[in-house]
Amino acid sequence: MTSIDFRNTTFADLKSRGLEGLRGRVLAAWLAHGPCTTRELAARTGIDVLSIRPRTTELLELGLVRLADQQPVKGEGTYRAATEGEAFDQFHHQRQLAISGQTELPLR
Repeated sequence: MTSIDFRNTTFADLKSRGLEGLRGRVLAAWLAHGPCTTRELAARTGIDVLSIRPRTTELLELGLVRLADQQPVKGEGTYRAATEGEAFDQFHHQRQLAISGQTELPLR
């Protein structure tokens, strides 16, 4: 999403519009099977890893998935679904950035 998109949307809009199709399936998979790597998630769900990885990146940017470890093993991080509170906080952080026109604000 662009900063203008964050400025103009609400958290409810994000959840309803942003989680359709494959992106929604991948988030549901993270909720059911995480934390794990994208490769492990593909094995557990039968969703192709080449579909999981870009959707995971999108979900990470939206704040709906988190990197569970800061020390990836062999270049593969372990991810997990964000809690509702974490996702809400990330959304509002991004929205405040968009409204203020700043590039970075401290996340509380």
